[in-house]
Amino acid sequence: ELSFIALFAIKTDADLNILGLVMIVNIIFFFLLNVAYCLHRGWIKAFEFGLIGRCAFCNRTAVRQVVKTAVPLAFGSLMAYAEWEILTVFAAFLGPAEAASWAILSFVWDTFEATTEGIGDAGEVRCSYHLGKNRPDMAKRSSYKSIHLAAILALVATSIVLVMGKDLPTWLTSDPTLQQMLAQQIPLIGIGNITMTMGMVAWALIGAQARYRLATSIALACSWLITIPLAAVMTYGLNVDLRGLTFSIIVGYAVAANLLSAVLLISDWKTIAQKIRDLHAITGEIDSSDSDSDDDSSVSSSSSSSSSSSSSSSSSSSSSISSSRPSKPGLV
Repeated sequence: ELSFIALFAIKTDADLNILGLVMIVNIIFFFLLNVAYCLHRGWIKAFEFGLIGRCAFCNRTAVRQVVKTAVPLAFGSLMAYAEWEILTVFAAFLGPAEAASWAILSFVWDTFEATTEGIGDAGEVRCSYHLGKNRPDMAKRSSYKSIHLAAILALVATSIVLVMGKDLPTWLTSDPTLQQMLAQQIPLIGIGNITMTMGMVAWALIGAQARYRLATSIALACSWLITIPLAAVMTYGLNVDLRGLTFSIIVGYAVAANLLSAVLLISDWKTIAQKIRDLHAITGEIDSSDSDSDDDSSVSSSSSSSSSSSSSSSSSSSSSISSSRPSKPGLV
C-alpha cells in the first residue's frame, strides 16, 4: 500500500488531495480483495449466520456488553492519537526541521507497533478462548508465553534497527539535516520498542480478561500524567531537542508496561474465568460448540473406540494363541 502511494506520488507529481483520494481507493480495493478471497476460500461461511442471518440488536444484553467494551477502546484510541498530535506541537515549537523529523519518526513507531500487534492480538484470542472454556491455568500459561514471545521479537527488531542505524535515515529522507536528527533518535527508538512491546501485549491480555476499562485507564494515566507533562518540561522548560520527546515516550511506555504487567501477574484467573462464563450465560451466547461436552464426548468416543479395538485385538490374539496350542484329550 505504502509503496503504491509513493510510486504514484513520484511518477505523477500529485498534490496532497490527489494522494488522499488514491489512498482511499487503495484501501477500498484491498478491502474488497480480502473479502473476495475469504469468500472464495470459504472462511466466512461458518460465520455468515452471525454476520447477516439475524438482527443482533434484538439481544440488548449482548449489545450493551459490546458498547460497554467498545467505548473505553474508542476513547483510548482517540486519546492516543491526541497524545501524538500534542507531541507534534511540541516538536513544532523546536523548529520546522524538528517537526518534519517527528512526522517521519511517527512512521517508524507505526512500523514497530505493526510488528508487535500481531502477537498481542494472537495472545488475546488464545487467552480469551481458554477463559471462555473455563481453563484458567491454560489462559495464564498462554498469556505468559505470549509475553515471552513478544519480548524475543522486540529484542530481535531492536537489534535489526540498531544494526541499520546509519542507513535507516537515508531510506526515509534525502535531507542531510533530517537524516542527522533521525540518526540521533534511532538508539532511543530501539529502547522504546522494548517497553512499548511489553506494554501493548500486557494491555491486550488484560483486555482478554474483559478488563479493557482498567487497561485503558492505566495507559491513559501514564500518557497524560507522565509522558505529556515530561515532554512539556523537556521542550518548553529545558529546551531539549527531539531526544527529550523520545525520552518522554520511553518513560511513559516503561511505567505503563510495569503497571500492566503487575496487574496481569496478580490476576485471579479462576475468578476471571468464572465471571466471563457468567457474562456469556447472561447474554445467551454460549453454544454447544463452546462447551467442553464436545471435547469430552470426542475423548470418550476415541477412548471407547480404542478400548474396543484393543479388546478385539486381544481376543483375536488369544484365539490365535489357543488355536496354535495342542488340544488336550478329553477337552472339547
